[in-house]
Amino acid sequence: VGAWVLRTLQIWLQAIIAAARQQGNPILASVRSTPVEFAEGLVPDYLAGPDTAVLFISLRFQRLHPEYLQRRVQSLGEKHRTKVVLCRVDLDQPEEALEQVTLTAFHGKLSLLLAWTDAEAAAYLETLHRYQKKSAEALMGRLAEGDHRARFSEVLTTVKGVNKTDAAQLASRFGSFAGVARASEEEIQRCPG
Repeated sequence: VGAWVLRTLQIWLQAIIAAARQQGNPILASVRSTPVEFAEGLVPDYLAGPDTAVLFISLRFQRLHPEYLQRRVQSLGEKHRTKVVLCRVDLDQPEEALEQVTLTAFHGKLSLLLAWTDAEAAAYLETLHRYQKKSAEALMGRLAEGDHRARFSEVLTTVKGVNKTDAAQLASRFGSFAGVARASEEEIQRCPG
């Protein structure tokens, strides 16, 4: 039994463990740098490490089965230190289904990662695996205290489609996040980028 436990721990540290029901999930075709091992009877969809449970859902599936994610969140229980919902945004108008997923993740105390492509979902899964032994501080970028322009840029670049150049343009034109918030849509559109 001891050798089996040791081998299982080695696999967990080296590979993403996927529930057998995830075979055929198109995101797995985009997992490139991390081996994937399948396991029967796994409660989460993926283990990105011994303490990192990942539930996967697509918004299309959520729309067809609105109670599914809630049941899955409840089945996880409290045995994992890190619990994540990895959501594939695959609807043209995702608002309603995304609201349901967001509320379920929030009330279940799970982090929510949104991916607009299979490759992006796979990259999130691999990143969770790669950082399984790192602290939250290691995952967060280090910004100097009082460096408001860097913090401003960091916040703006979390918006899909806004890069650092765009953030610099907005900072230069509006001076602060409050300035951007007060700006009209037309004023923002006049910024290059």
